[in-house]
Amino acid sequence: MPALNSAGSMYFQRTYQPSLRRDWGLFGALTFCFAFGFAVYNGIFQNFIREVLHVSPSQLGVLESLRETPGLLTAPIAGTLVAFAEPRLAGLALLVCALGIGVMGMAGDYWTLVAFNVFWSVGFHLWSSVSPSITLALAGGREGGRHLGRMGAIGSVAVLVALGSARLFKAYLSYKALFFIAGAMIALAAFLAFLLSSHAASGQRQPIILRREYSLYYVLSFLEGCRRQIFSTFASYVLILVYQTPVQTMLSLAFLNAALGTVAAPTVGRLVDRYGERRMLTLYYILIACIFAGYASFRDVRLLYVLFVTDSVLFAFSMGITVFLNRIVRKGDLTPSLAMGTTMNHVAAVVMPVLGGVLWKTLGDYRIPFWIGFGVVFFSLIAVQRIPAPRESLLATEQVHDGAG
Repeated sequence: MPALNSAGSMYFQRTYQPSLRRDWGLFGALTFCFAFGFAVYNGIFQNFIREVLHVSPSQLGVLESLRETPGLLTAPIAGTLVAFAEPRLAGLALLVCALGIGVMGMAGDYWTLVAFNVFWSVGFHLWSSVSPSITLALAGGREGGRHLGRMGAIGSVAVLVALGSARLFKAYLSYKALFFIAGAMIALAAFLAFLLSSHAASGQRQPIILRREYSLYYVLSFLEGCRRQIFSTFASYVLILVYQTPVQTMLSLAFLNAALGTVAAPTVGRLVDRYGERRMLTLYYILIACIFAGYASFRDVRLLYVLFVTDSVLFAFSMGITVFLNRIVRKGDLTPSLAMGTTMNHVAAVVMPVLGGVLWKTLGDYRIPFWIGFGVVFFSLIAVQRIPAPRESLLATEQVHDGAG
């Protein structure tokens, strides 16, 4: 199989170029720094707004909705900044995110809190659409699931270190100091992003992409935004408000999430490459449906802890949506299409927190948002059945690599 051997040889030559190895090292380091900073922020934010600012469930819904609004603008913003290569775009996005999170502890009232959250959200959502594009650009179009999983594992290790540190120093540091540390780590990630070379760029790209051939990707992104926003907004808040879970326990749960994520992310990435996106996403949504139903039905907080952790581990499966897009996308379309997917994702994310918060307050039942989430997952399960089978099996890919060896 000379053609396969040649293709595999070219792949390995590219993979082990010194400049490419340097970029992988830089990208791994900045992924670690960003995940560390964001984990510190995430680990203390819910307790901060409850203990210091006394935010109510309905206020939380409005906050989450407004914070997700910049996600709607991801595609236009990325299109406006089309002259910037992905590494420069990532650096700019991370700087904005770092500044907003770094000053979070200075929020003395609800609307200042909202303003800070909306500001950092602009950078975060731009980064979230550029990050997988950089990963796939560095991967050279091969084994996208494995490389996305590897970056996910690095992020999980960073979360482990961050949450362990936050738990250790929470008794000695104020919320203001912890938010500043989080922002500083994300600023360091921004600096590293500016050092990436052209290997991390996908080349010339279109300003804004909206193609009919990517419609299934948009639908999946929209539905995933619905389901993820419902759970991320209300699951932890139920534990804190309804079951009075202290910050130390929430940090411990987040620590366990990260520990399991270090194994789950790379494993799931390899499974997506091996078995295809449709099979793995089908399994994902079946399990997520069980989690939503369980959260709405169980009254034992220990079972809710188990569901909370399980959801976090299963989230790695959602990379299948990105791998699916990477498989069907035209050259130069990846970054703007990911940005459009983020926009579609946040059409739902803007509405769902407000809807869930209002229904919770009006009906006096925290289970309502989770039954809504169950319905969303049902439609997601139907949609993923339309994903076509991969054109190239993992076996063929392995033959390429074996031939090169």
